[in-house]
Amino acid sequence: MNVEDIALLCTGLSIQERERPVCTLYGNLKDNGERRLALCLVGKVFSTKLVNKNVFMGDMNKIWRVDGGLEIEQIKGNTFEFLFKSLKARQRILNSGPWSFDRVIIVF
Repeated sequence: MNVEDIALLCTGLSIQERERPVCTLYGNLKDNGERRLALCLVGKVFSTKLVNKNVFMGDMNKIWRVDGGLEIEQIKGNTFEFLFKSLKARQRILNSGPWSFDRVIIVF
């Protein structure tokens, strides 16, 4: 390719007439994120074996019996996110530890 061919291709890359914001972010997005993080815990089951995700989530829901419910999501391997509905419930779980699963410690 010569210089003229490259220059011709570059002129086709201009998107000036279509430039505009893709979407507007809500002003309270940061506040909503901070509120959500305040209700979360991240915990890891310290085991070399991979825990059964479904059994772990079911057992923790039964053992903790959190008012308003609890969402548990596997992040990776034996690391999980726990989303509480209230700060009181989150604090109760933190204060009631240490916690274990299948005789292995859970670290938050």
